[in-house]
Amino acid sequence: MAWVAGADVSTGELITAAQWNNYLGASGSIEYLKTEADRIDDISHDEPSRALTTIYHNTSSKVLAVLVSMNEQSGGTSYIYSDANASPSDLIARFTGSVTASSIIPIFFLVPPGYYYKIISAAGSITEWHEWALH
Repeated sequence: MAWVAGADVSTGELITAAQWNNYLGASGSIEYLKTEADRIDDISHDEPSRALTTIYHNTSSKVLAVLVSMNEQSGGTSYIYSDANASPSDLIARFTGSVTASSIIPIFFLVPPGYYYKIISAAGSITEWHEWALH
C-alpha cells in the first residue's frame, strides 16, 4: 500500500487507529505496518557448527545472511569465496589483519540461493558463526 499524505489535525498525545485512518489519510496503514513489523520475528536464525575451509551450500530459496566473528592473528588474512560452483572461487571479501596481536573481527556477507560459500584463514579461527535465511 502506498503512503498518502495526511491533513494537519490537532490531536492529543495518543492517536487512535481510527484517528490515524480517518484524519491522516492513510486508511489501512496501521494494519499494514503491524503486519510488516510482525514479520521481523519471522526471520529464521541459525547458529550452525561451521569450520574454516569447508564448503557450504545455500540450498534454500532464500538469501542467506552470514555473520562470522573471527579471531584473527597478527598479520593473518581471511578470504571469503562464494559463487554458483560447487568449489567456489569468486573472492567476495578479504580481511588482512594489520594488528599487532590477535583481534576479533566481524565478517558479514550475503549468499544468494543455490550458491556455495567458504571462509579460508591461515592465521584465524572462528569464534561465532550466525546465519539467517531472509524472507
